[in-house]
Amino acid sequence: MTKQTGILFGSQILLMGVGVLTGVINSRYLNPEGYGIYSFVLAIASFLNIFFGFGFTLAGARLIALAINEENEREIAGSLLIVGIFMGVLFSLTLFISGFFIDRIFHTNIKRIVMLISVISGVIPFQLMMGDVLRGANKIKELAFLDIIPRVWYLGTILILITISNLTPLSALFLNLGGLLIACVILPWRLKPVFRNVKLNLRLLWKETKEYGAKVYLGSIADSSTYKLDSMFIASFVNTTSVGFYSLAGTLVSPISKLSSAMSISLFKGFTKAKKIEKKVIWFNVIWLISCLAILTIGGNFIVITLFSAKYLPVVELVFPLAIAGFCQGMYTPLNMFLSAHRKGKELRYISFVEAGFNLAGNYVFIYYWGAMGAAIASAIAKGIELALNVFFYRKTVLEG
Repeated sequence: MTKQTGILFGSQILLMGVGVLTGVINSRYLNPEGYGIYSFVLAIASFLNIFFGFGFTLAGARLIALAINEENEREIAGSLLIVGIFMGVLFSLTLFISGFFIDRIFHTNIKRIVMLISVISGVIPFQLMMGDVLRGANKIKELAFLDIIPRVWYLGTILILITISNLTPLSALFLNLGGLLIACVILPWRLKPVFRNVKLNLRLLWKETKEYGAKVYLGSIADSSTYKLDSMFIASFVNTTSVGFYSLAGTLVSPISKLSSAMSISLFKGFTKAKKIEKKVIWFNVIWLISCLAILTIGGNFIVITLFSAKYLPVVELVFPLAIAGFCQGMYTPLNMFLSAHRKGKELRYISFVEAGFNLAGNYVFIYYWGAMGAAIASAIAKGIELALNVFFYRKTVLEG
């Protein structure tokens, strides 16, 4: 576990460094308005992607984790890759069609950008499928590279672009998705997929999806879709520039939960048979999260001005509430992964529906009155609710044995 966590967390540290550099370049060369458009288009794609797992990705990860041997694992991987391609094609068509309505809904001027990037946007749900397949197979190195390749590609290509031309929201988006495409072409073959017994494996996948994946999927849709309405509401009630500020603040606080996520992913396969999470895992997680929260709270102003310039000062006030949200997310991540490994679909769905109710009402009301700051406060409260519910159901699961 320690080695795998180290590999995955090491990759996350690298990603943080690359993310900071790309954030600096994007914010300086796109300016607040351009960065807001770039962030808003990514937010739209991320929002749509919530609906394209269909429960198959979660069910597939569990099937891979429980494969009886390596050959069976490769056969299941092959079938899941076929499902992933189908998801990608459907996603591209959906994003293209959404371009016809998006300006009318959000009072923006991004129709052309959305429709152009839809051509290669199918890699977004495919990467989601790949991530869950690699997690289930416990392919931690490959999972790390699934994130590293796109980020390093993006950093390298925008550095080249800014020396010979101008960086625009459209070019930035194409380079970003291009990195995902490269990763999704290279990494599937590391699984050595076998396209045998496809019908049988698809039937097993469908059965697992109905019994487990669909329950979590429906809850996830309710939870994530309402949670990610924040950027939509900010664009609608304020403007896309504020979306950029909010996105940049989210980027700064994202490292808080990275170690928790890396540790939980590496433990997923072991969680399927464990009766509870070891105390040392819990305490290590708590110490890490408190340290990160303290650093961001004390140094937020200095970090923003140093990295992004004074033009991005509105980001500073958003850091603390979003850091609280990241702290809560990091706290519940191992518990949530444990519940997932134990097929607690009903419990996870309940958590998602409760949080969804708050997300919908909280985001609307808070953002309507307080804009991006309202979104940050709503996020902190929502993640606090999710932490409390995960603790409750984790303790219940442990007591049930």
